[in-house]
This record gives sequence, structure tokens and C-alpha cells, in this order.
Amino acid sequence: MERYLAIVKEKTLNFWQKFIIIVSENERRSLMIAASLVIFAILFSASAAFAQKTIRQDQLDELVFDSLKSDHLIPLNYRTVDQKIKETKAISIMFSQPNGTSFDNVMTILDDPNQQTMLNRKFYYYPIVYDSETIAQTYQLDPRQVTFIFFHNGKEKNRFVVEGLKDLNNEFIPELNRLPMWDLKK
Repeated sequence: MERYLAIVKEKTLNFWQKFIIIVSENERRSLMIAASLVIFAILFSASAAFAQKTIRQDQLDELVFDSLKSDHLIPLNYRTVDQKIKETKAISIMFSQPNGTSFDNVMTILDDPNQQTMLNRKFYYYPIVYDSETIAQTYQLDPRQVTFIFFHNGKEKNRFVVEGLKDLNNEFIPELNRLPMWDLKK
């Protein structure tokens, strides 16, 4: 085993010495190659970071937002929730994972034409799919629960959790209507 390690060490040193000789003979070309590799690595890293955000938004569009049938839900794009809250004077947002019993029950109520006529507002929907721990910490919510939060001038003013309602069919729409009225089109 020691002999094998000695041979590997010797071959590695020989390779390194030959490499140094070649680089020193062609310094300009070597610097160009090294600079090109650094630039390529930076461009690749930047494009990978941008592509990840775009891929995640496309996944949300295709798998979550396309399945929404209610006219009262306005999809909120991936990683734009903080900016939207700061930019909008008043906003109501539903935070929820796009699956689960509570989510399905809420969607059933919102999709019901009879219930839709009683609802007096539209609200944004931010699916908790990616970065769930960050969202949970930032907004002090349980990502497994359906939570509605009303923000005014970037600060939380009111919230309710669907799982906290005793009779979802009779309490959900009135609870949503109790959130302060604001026109989301402004």
C-alpha cells in the first residue's frame, strides 16, 4: 500500500511540474484560459440562481394557480409577498399549502357559486411550497394551516386561522367579510 501511495505521489508531482512548465511558457494564454473559466463559472452561477426562481414560479403556475377556480383568489407570485405587502396600502393574503383537508374545504366553499355571492372581497393567495420555514417565521404562522392575514401600510392588522373556526360552512365567509374592506384594484 505504501508503494502504491508513493507511485501516486510521484506521478502527481511529475504532472504538477509539467503543468507549471507549460503554464510558465504560455503565461498569456494560461491567463486567458483562467479568466475565461472564472467568467464562465460566474455566468453559470448567476444563470442557475435566476433559473431556479423562474422554474419555481412556472411550477407554481402550472401545478397550483392553474387549478384555482375561484374568482376571489388572486395568485401572488413566488417570492413577491414581502414586496407586495410593502407596496400595497392594504392587502389581504391567504397563506396555505396547496393541499390538505382545510385547504380543500376552503376551496370547496370558495368554488361554490352560492357562497361566492356572499363574499364581498377578493384576496391574494400565496402558496407555501418553497421556503416554508422562512414564511412561517416571518409571519408567525403554521404552514400546515390556512391563515388569512390583513396588512395595512405593511403591518399586520388582523388575522384568522381556518382551523380555529368551529363551523367552517357557516363561519368562514362572515369571518372573511369581517376583514377590513379595501379595493384590491388600487
